[in-house]
Amino acid sequence: MEKLKVLLVLLLAAVLGLAVSLFLLALAFVPTTSPGDLFYEIVTSGFPAGLPFVIPLSTLLFLSTVLASVVGVIYFLVLPEMKDYYGSAPLGREASAMVMRTLKPDEQKVVGVIKVHGGNYIQKFITQEAGLSRLKTHRVVAALAERGIVRVQKRGNSNEVTLAEWFLEGMEK
Repeated sequence: MEKLKVLLVLLLAAVLGLAVSLFLLALAFVPTTSPGDLFYEIVTSGFPAGLPFVIPLSTLLFLSTVLASVVGVIYFLVLPEMKDYYGSAPLGREASAMVMRTLKPDEQKVVGVIKVHGGNYIQKFITQEAGLSRLKTHRVVAALAERGIVRVQKRGNSNEVTLAEWFLEGMEK
């Protein structure tokens, strides 16, 4: 959480710095106006008509920088959980709980159905119990298998889906 506070303070400082520099640049191009009047004009009706094209362009660049920073903060909030999940060998209840938090609702439904049946179930029955279409269930099971949460084995016309041992053990404790 400390890193997030530092990142947000840096983002706020960058936003304020860019805003002040834009204001000073606008003030330099319209020297006849007082700073208060210029600020009021920018806030109420936008930049004055006599300003060169560089000012609105720099404003656009400023807004895109803020947008990219917001996306970075969101990524920063999600990344540590994903790093912990992929970077280490998950063990115990904490790993299972962490993985469950990162699953989408449909993935949670599928994992829940498999868990209720002892960690091993046929895919076509998962489809019925989870209330998903066959295609959606197939995609969810494939995504879970790709991440190592389940194993899939062909059984006749369907697949047998088994929760990974580490995941099942963590959920049972």
